[in-house]
Amino acid sequence: MNVNDYITQRVFKEVGLIKLNGNPYSERLTYINDQENIRISSIRANKMWYLGNGDELLNWYTNQQIYGWAKNPIYNRNKRQYFWGRSVAEMVKRIHSGVPKAIIDTLSNIIGSPVITCPDTVLNEILKKNNYDFILTQQARPLSSVEGDGCFKINMNPLLSKYPLIEFYSAEDWFPIVKSNILVGIAFKSYYKTEKDKDFVLFEIRALRKDGLAIEYALFRAGRENEIIPCELKAVPELANLTNVFIPGCKRLLATPLKYYYDPLNNNRGKSLFDGKLDLFDLLDEILTQAGQTNRVSTPVEYYPVDLLERTKHGAPMLPSLYNRQYVKIEATPDGDGNINNEIKTTQPDLNFDKYMSLYSQVLSSTLIGLLSPSSLGFDVAKKDNAEAQREKEKQSIFTRNTMIKVETDVNVDLCTQLLMCYYNNFEEKDYQISVKYDEFASPGFENKLQVYGPAWIQGEISTDRYVSLLWADRLSEEEIKKEIEWLEENKAKDDFDLNDLMERGNEVNNRHNLQQETQAEEEIENAEE
Repeated sequence: MNVNDYITQRVFKEVGLIKLNGNPYSERLTYINDQENIRISSIRANKMWYLGNGDELLNWYTNQQIYGWAKNPIYNRNKRQYFWGRSVAEMVKRIHSGVPKAIIDTLSNIIGSPVITCPDTVLNEILKKNNYDFILTQQARPLSSVEGDGCFKINMNPLLSKYPLIEFYSAEDWFPIVKSNILVGIAFKSYYKTEKDKDFVLFEIRALRKDGLAIEYALFRAGRENEIIPCELKAVPELANLTNVFIPGCKRLLATPLKYYYDPLNNNRGKSLFDGKLDLFDLLDEILTQAGQTNRVSTPVEYYPVDLLERTKHGAPMLPSLYNRQYVKIEATPDGDGNINNEIKTTQPDLNFDKYMSLYSQVLSSTLIGLLSPSSLGFDVAKKDNAEAQREKEKQSIFTRNTMIKVETDVNVDLCTQLLMCYYNNFEEKDYQISVKYDEFASPGFENKLQVYGPAWIQGEISTDRYVSLLWADRLSEEEIKKEIEWLEENKAKDDFDLNDLMERGNEVNNRHNLQQETQAEEEIENAEE
């Protein structure tokens, strides 16, 4: 049985129907033999580009060039012409730009780590035990961005921890089960190898029923070409005691998918940030490789008479290495007039490097369209360096960041809610008042805000309410905001009140607020340790 067939027959029967991705008679499918193979191949290719390793890329394209693209030969015609594909059989030094990894890592860094708070301090203990910050920022966010989606799975294992455990599955190893646009089930795929060197794949299927959540397991021995052979769980010793589970009253899958963008070609799946970018990534590497080869052949060359070369103990001339082109022998035989050429000549070709660097800059700019601002990757795109200019240069990064933060906020709340449900073994729907916040990015500092908004308020260009809103946003409570407005209105009427007094008041309130935040954080840590 094929993996895809099993997923279709076994998993989708839980929802009572099999819904195909799009119109099965679409003209797009005319030259496509296996649409799922194309999706999996795209996921793996995106991951190879993200790794930033030239050896991994070459290995991937070698496999694909030989047999991988043969499953959909017409659809993959363009990929066969990639620089990394065509150069498989050539002995050439390939240069990988590392730009794909830089884009994702930079984007992840500017999003940062979320601050998750909850009145129930046990949530902090659960997240700390799971090292959730690492899972989110180093695994889930980068892989979901690159592969299109991923999924957090919650497990309970009393032998390992009293807390629920978080495990992240990449796009290739989880499958959503959707009915009427509602996620009603998920299938997870895990791999095992026994001492007898046999490969196994375990399917864990979670499906919502009318009266609860069903968790079932099925083990298969992995064969060739994605084929699987059913076998008993005891075939893998560590799975021998695994049994199906039913959780009555649970209306959650104890799992949370993560996808930032919708994929129009694959319903219910996420779209990679690399979609439409691989052609450009490949061109970047081709440009760099050609520039490197040009640099190599531009090495100064010295032509030495062969009689002047150093010799081995057997009397043979010692020729330089292939890479070191500094010395090239020329025959020192007499010419027609009996003259012997003993002159050492030095030459260096005049090659055009500028065209490569110019093209590289243009292609690099194209790869960032819709993803990041060039300044986020360290490119100086303007001479101005004030706060307003910085925000302008970072606009595209801010747009992408805001979109991803909105998705992550909902995902974090949903995941944390299910973690608390599992910990208390109480699956009734309840609002745990979970808050998720991210640091600001490319925004003016507090001092800058005071200098900009302060004079405008004193001169009557903005109201007191607007001034407080712009200066403090949601940092102060409603009661603190009310007191601040009252203080400002009261002091503004004084004859000797000026901008210095306003600046002093702003810094005083800001310092007091920061001290309160630090004290609160210390108390939460102490409570968690107790």
